[in-house]
Amino acid sequence: MPGWLKNPIHLYRSEGVRIRNASAGQRSMQRRSLPKVFLYGRNLAITIAALGIVVSIGYQGAYNIAYAQEILRYLIQGFVVTLQAVAVVIPVGFILGFFFGWGRTSHSWLLRATGTAYVEFFRSLPPLVLIVFSSLLATLFLRNYFFVEDPHAIALWIGVLALAFHSGSYQAEIVRAGILSVPTGQLDAADSIGLTRLQSIFLIVLPQAFRVSLPAVGNEFASVIKDTSLISAIGGMELTFWGTLLFPDALGQDFNLVFIILTEVALLYFVLTFAVVRTVRAIENRFKVPGLEAAAL
Repeated sequence: MPGWLKNPIHLYRSEGVRIRNASAGQRSMQRRSLPKVFLYGRNLAITIAALGIVVSIGYQGAYNIAYAQEILRYLIQGFVVTLQAVAVVIPVGFILGFFFGWGRTSHSWLLRATGTAYVEFFRSLPPLVLIVFSSLLATLFLRNYFFVEDPHAIALWIGVLALAFHSGSYQAEIVRAGILSVPTGQLDAADSIGLTRLQSIFLIVLPQAFRVSLPAVGNEFASVIKDTSLISAIGGMELTFWGTLLFPDALGQDFNLVFIILTEVALLYFVLTFAVVRTVRAIENRFKVPGLEAAAL
């Protein structure tokens, strides 16, 4: 008697699983078959419609739309500076996190000790203290040893780099966890087919660690974007700085104008954070491999 006739219940269960998997695959293919242009256009249309509703409410007198339009040009100037800071913090923090996270998994005692010292030092300090201290220290050195008359601009970017070092310490732990998530049996298999240690790292370990680490890296990117507001403590004319600069004038006219300032600042941060997070999500979906993705919450 054939094996499948001896266990009809097992056959029924296997067939049910196969049918469910096929249905899920068909639904996935249907979603993928939708043109991306259509999806992006739909999201853009929803955003424009929401913005139109907010503006129309302002014209109805719900808030002072003339003041909202007046301060927008100042907030855009701060938004540009925030973009510049993010363009430095995210790549520098990612590079530092990758190398120090990789070093923490190395067989070399020196690399492990260096990576551990970096992570423990920068992760243990509040980012605000780190930014202010590094900026003041840079100002002191530039004035006393390099004879720079106006070191503020350089010291400001030193503070931005300090924030990048702080973010890199968290990303180093994310990279380390991603590397350690790869089963050691795969490295043994790589050794058995003649791959060198470097080839095993770049061809086997890092591609899998990259996919596993992407969700956590995206969260860190979103967090560090908001942390750029701390640069205002050292005179960085970014988005939060311009928002607080407008407070005295708003309080002198009408207390309710402060809420307009805060709302516009929050929306600009949301736009930037959402764009970065969605970009990371798109990369995650592009390189996703079944069985390696993070668990859906």
